[in-house]
Amino acid sequence: MARHFSRLLAVASLVIALLVPTACHNDRPQPFLDKEEMTQLLADIRLAETQLYSHRETRTDIADPVMQDRSVDAYVPIFKKYGINYQQYQNLLTYYMNRPVELEEIMQDAAALLKARAEEAKNSSNGAEAAGK
Repeated sequence: MARHFSRLLAVASLVIALLVPTACHNDRPQPFLDKEEMTQLLADIRLAETQLYSHRETRTDIADPVMQDRSVDAYVPIFKKYGINYQQYQNLLTYYMNRPVELEEIMQDAAALLKARAEEAKNSSNGAEAAGK
């Protein structure tokens, strides 16, 4: 009986050992964007939103429909660039929201990336102005 129990325990341990590593990846949405890709995606979305809201309609009677149309135009190319759709984006956000430490790193990296892009744009426009003088 003890021998049968130890065999059963060994088989159960083997099954658990095989399933645990794959279980950690089964909750990943597909397609999956790693932290670096997610950082790029969120930076691109933030940039698009900044442009969207800086050119928003001021008339309240037409603002919502106009913004809705412009939002689609802004997001679709970004999602296409990363090979995802809106639902997959939502799934990715949910995945990372369940991992707050990783999400915080991604958000900080996205902010740093946007800051670097702004500096680069500022420097290139200053260089162009200097060349024109």
